Amino acid sequence: MGLALGGFMAVGKTTVGRLLGRRLGLPFVDLDQLIEDTAGCSVASIFAREGEPGFRVREARAVRAVVNGPDRVVALGGGTLHQGDNAALLSARFPVVVLHLPWKTLEARLQGDTTRPLAPSARTLFEDRQAGYRRAGVVVNIDGLSVQQAADAVLEAAC
Repeated sequence: MGLALGGFMAVGKTTVGRLLGRRLGLPFVDLDQLIEDTAGCSVASIFAREGEPGFRVREARAVRAVVNGPDRVVALGGGTLHQGDNAALLSARFPVVVLHLPWKTLEARLQGDTTRPLAPSARTLFEDRQAGYRRAGVVVNIDGLSVQQAADAVLEAAC
């Protein structure tokens, strides 16, 4: 069984996903890292050169590659589940679990972060994306949980 982890930026998808991959004996893939490896440059560079539309095209290709590949644990980008048919493709292949933290926690994590191109509009994006996250998968609130506890909660929700 594979697993896809969604959720807002800075929620901890990569950290929890790596642990889940080890626990499940599956490869771990960070979708943004896959996009960077394929493009040969950072997500920030892609946004600077191609804008968000160019990034989303690359992201959709990466989603298709992941869906058509072997079982694995995948950490999705914060907007992946809101673009085109990504959510449908992913949920047809993997259980989709969305990690949730309250805005106040995320705001503290994002303060001063210059690596995320959409961080300046994070508050609005956070509010706009909540309903889509609920539609895309099982939402697990990980506020106050350790990484180990968050991984336990994800596994419980995915079964």
